[in-house]
Order: sequence, then structure tokens, then C-alpha cells
Amino acid sequence: MTPAGDDDQDKLVMVIDDERTVLQALNLLLEMWGYRVVTAESEGEAVDRLSVAGETPHAILADYRLREGRTGVQAIDRIRAEAGAEVPGVIITGDTSTEGLRDARARGLTVLQKPVLPPHLQAVLTKVLREQPAGTA
Repeated sequence: MTPAGDDDQDKLVMVIDDERTVLQALNLLLEMWGYRVVTAESEGEAVDRLSVAGETPHAILADYRLREGRTGVQAIDRIRAEAGAEVPGVIITGDTSTEGLRDARARGLTVLQKPVLPPHLQAVLTKVLREQPAGTA
């Protein structure tokens, strides 16, 4: 696995997953690739941590199923609304229900099925960061 490209170095990635071990692993992996990372175990915690950071993430990686019956899609929608920006989002899921995944794709989110191999995640993250609309983040 190679570091993020020069254009992607130092970009902020928000990671939301209610499983602490998954969160820690993604944090370590993304930092190895050269990204700055803010992690959260829930939607509310993600909003709070971004508020403290005082900056809009360049991308959001979120598990589909979160705490309190919330979804990663809802968390990304809320962060986008609060940031006033169409932040690129990637949903990582083991869920196979087509309705939720269809909803995620309809909102412009990339959906990855678990298990996601690191090279594939890196390629997808690089792609969504490069396709980011002008003036976002």
C-alpha cells in the first residue's frame, strides 16, 4: 500500500463506525496513507468532533448501521447540511438490503461491501476526493 498522492496529502477524512476496533484500524490505515483523520462512534459524536476541529472534511467514510438506529447515510446528510457542502461520502456495509443501499447511491454516495481490502478502499477514496466538486471542503 502506498501513501496518498501528493494532491491528497493532508486532506481531512471523517470516519464514523460504532465498532471501536474497526474505527482504530481505519484511523491507522488512513494516517499511514497521509490523511488527517477525525473518528467518531456515532453521528452526534462526528458532528461534535468536526465542530471542535473547525473544518469541513474532504471525505466521509461511514458504516451503514450506526448506534441509536441511525445510518451512515443520515450521518453524512447531517454533516453535509451543517457544513453547507456536498462532502463526498463512502458507505461501508455488510448489509445487503437493497432499499438502504439504493438510498445511499441515490444521494451520490459510493457503497462498498464488507470486507473491503485496503487497496480497494484506497482507490475508492482517491477517486471520490478527485471527483470532489469545485468549492467543496
